[in-house]
Amino acid sequence: MIWLVKSGFLDVRREQIIQMAGRIPARGVLGSTCTISLQSLSAQGIVLLGRMTGVEKGLQLTFADDMEDHLRFADDAPANVKRQIDEFIARAGFEAPAAEPDPAEIVAPGLPNPPIRTLDPAASGITAVIWCAGFRGDFGWLRLPGLLDAEGQPLQEDGVTVLPGIYFAGVDFGSTRKSGTILAIAEEAPRLAEHIIGRTSGAGRAMPAVNSSP
Repeated sequence: MIWLVKSGFLDVRREQIIQMAGRIPARGVLGSTCTISLQSLSAQGIVLLGRMTGVEKGLQLTFADDMEDHLRFADDAPANVKRQIDEFIARAGFEAPAAEPDPAEIVAPGLPNPPIRTLDPAASGITAVIWCAGFRGDFGWLRLPGLLDAEGQPLQEDGVTVLPGIYFAGVDFGSTRKSGTILAIAEEAPRLAEHIIGRTSGAGRAMPAVNSSP
């Protein structure tokens, strides 16, 4: 995290992230003590499948033949981050040790051959399914025009909405990559406080902020 902060990686603006990725990306695994890569999971005996596309003939699960695309994408993401950090080290002229290969990233993936496109859970001895699809804030209870976008997410810029007196603090990727983490509090909280004070000076009370942080 220190390198991500110092290199400016976390300061990239929300709009720039959307321009680069076409959307707000998912967060990486937080709090882990070692790299968790798809290829390292396969080396431990986990069978990697493509994206689930549906259920046919009762409980017959179907999968896309795109596992190699997922592996490539998963490898490119950390490689890009490390490249940006290395470029920062070079620009700053720091004397840093050479990068060492991560064992979890250089292990060869063990993919089913041929790829598994259909799967019968009962015939395969599968008795439980854990569906991990992630989550995001539910703001459906905020029934005010112009406050949410078509996907039900806050329409805001640096926490400020188009509706006077309504603010969002702690929104993931709200302003920068840093938004939504503890690191962003020291920057975002004073900025919103100054905006509220500036708006309410001599103009009465403001509506409370909506804090969407965990």
